Amino acid sequence: MRNRLWIVALIAVVGLLLALPSQAGVMDKLKKRGEKKKVMDEQVRSCIQKGAWIAYFRNEEGELGPVRDTLNTENDEEWIGLQFTDYEGPRIRLGVLKVINKSAESEERGYADKIEVPVAGIQEMLTQSLYATKRFDVIEQKRVQEIEDQQIRKDLLEPSPSSITNMGKVLGAQYLVYGTVNEWSPERSNRSMGPGGGLFAAGKKEAEVAVTFTLSDVASGQILFTTLERARMGEWSFGFGAPGGGGGGTQANTPVTYLLRACANKAAFKIAMFLRDRKWKGSVVDIKKGDIFINAGSQQGMALQSRLSVQAVKGIVKDKESGTILGEDLRGIGTLEVIAVQNAFSIAQVVEGCNGLKVGDRVELATNPVPPPVIPECAAMDTTQAP
Repeated sequence: MRNRLWIVALIAVVGLLLALPSQAGVMDKLKKRGEKKKVMDEQVRSCIQKGAWIAYFRNEEGELGPVRDTLNTENDEEWIGLQFTDYEGPRIRLGVLKVINKSAESEERGYADKIEVPVAGIQEMLTQSLYATKRFDVIEQKRVQEIEDQQIRKDLLEPSPSSITNMGKVLGAQYLVYGTVNEWSPERSNRSMGPGGGLFAAGKKEAEVAVTFTLSDVASGQILFTTLERARMGEWSFGFGAPGGGGGGTQANTPVTYLLRACANKAAFKIAMFLRDRKWKGSVVDIKKGDIFINAGSQQGMALQSRLSVQAVKGIVKDKESGTILGEDLRGIGTLEVIAVQNAFSIAQVVEGCNGLKVGDRVELATNPVPPPVIPECAAMDTTQAP
């Protein structure tokens, strides 16, 4: 019986090989693909050495490749290996809020098992992905959770502008980000193939998820940017007997975690591109005699002798008809210079003006940070469209 099974398997493999293009054609295509990958790898490594501001892919073999269109779900495996070049400038402070689930809560798998939507896991992945861009100071998830628990959001499906403003100010964040799960299909399809009789068969399980990521401005509570990210992956199983049956072989569940990681990395990339030209902003948190304490230190990329413009907060501007917060009424009152930098804060002194300076006033870099050099061949590798 065992010999019969091996013969059937061998016949199936031979049939598949005969259906393939000629060996010479296959080898030629593989050679060209390998040469193309080698060229891309060398180009990316060159850009990294030149200090270009780029994102790139690194696969399991350590090969590097340029970022491609985030809408292409055929290359979602690549997005798992997304990486960014180093960055030494000021880092904008972000907070990541709870993920909202607007999809079906779960989907049947097998008999009684269910794959629940891991909202806490998605929040953690997004936090990690934003931190990995090296462009942001991302607030610890535990701290965000503490502040969210204090907010009255039981009657709200999504954060309101007022809750965004309140939470952001307490966290000292410039922007808040949250995700919304729109589609959740851990077993989107289950295809099988093989010769009749069920002696040898193969099957493929596919999964698909779609998550909307939203970036909100703390000063106004308004949404600045939103992006819907989708990912789809599948895994083959092989064995004797029908796929999923008791005939042996190998079979694995579709890697839903990989899908979520791909979506989080896509969103982090787009948010980094959207905020790349935005100025860092902070606040005055304490004043002791001539020392002004700022809520940004080396962790946020603050440097000695940095000049900071001070803006006094005169009040919140609201639309009287709708009650919508439009932003803060800010008035420039002077300039500070950083004289000491600690891990999480800096100490500055007045250089010019600053009459009436108080805790809560806003500060921002007086001069725009020097951007990384623009290298045409490196910029051309990025085939995505910046938001």
